[in-house]
Amino acid sequence: MTGNEAWGIVSRLIGGMLVYGALGWLVGNWLGHTVPGLAVGVLIGLGLGLYLSVVRVNQIGTSAPPLPISGTQSWSARMTRARIEREVSDGS
Repeated sequence: MTGNEAWGIVSRLIGGMLVYGALGWLVGNWLGHTVPGLAVGVLIGLGLGLYLSVVRVNQIGTSAPPLPISGTQSWSARMTRARIEREVSDGS
């Protein structure tokens, strides 16, 4: 996972809480229950942000090239090499 992907996760979580929190506040204000509406909106936004982040991380995980199992390199060296090859092939 690169820094851009990590910032994407953070922005999805914060953005979801802000957008759905504002929508929850508006609906709650309309119904006369501002604070519970805000709380429900923030929780829904957090849940949707988490869902979208998990979906994105799973997409990233499936596009990775398979690692060679055999060889004399350690597991961490193979993982580092695969990550670097992925970043180079993706243009990151």
